Amino acid sequence: MKRLSFSCIALALLAACATQSEVYSPVGSVRYSALGADPFWMVSIGDDRIVLTLGDEGGRADGALESFAFPRVLPVVNGAFRTWESADGAAVISVQARPGPCTGSGSRIYEDHVRIRLSGRELTGCGGRMLGEGQS
Repeated sequence: MKRLSFSCIALALLAACATQSEVYSPVGSVRYSALGADPFWMVSIGDDRIVLTLGDEGGRADGALESFAFPRVLPVVNGAFRTWESADGAAVISVQARPGPCTGSGSRIYEDHVRIRLSGRELTGCGGRMLGEGQS
């Protein structure tokens, strides 16, 4: 009887593990990432694509996140700036990273100031490695 109950518990645990969802990752291998607030947005640049995700101000009436994917391109370095520019149909994205400490939400400090331009819209935020926590 004890053997049967242990087997049932083990199977239940395995089933629970099998149904857990994976961590959300918009790109396979992240090469660069950035985020911003007012409105919330995040960008991930991976091996194969650039994905921009917009929060509730992204235009959806239900307040859900909306993502846009673009083919991945290599950055162009112009002075201190790194710029990734890509297009998918009529939508064009430009991601520009400028070195220098940038304080994001929650007083987190990142290595770059980031500007996103998407078909006439401009978003600003922070990106690159997180350098630490600032003073509140």
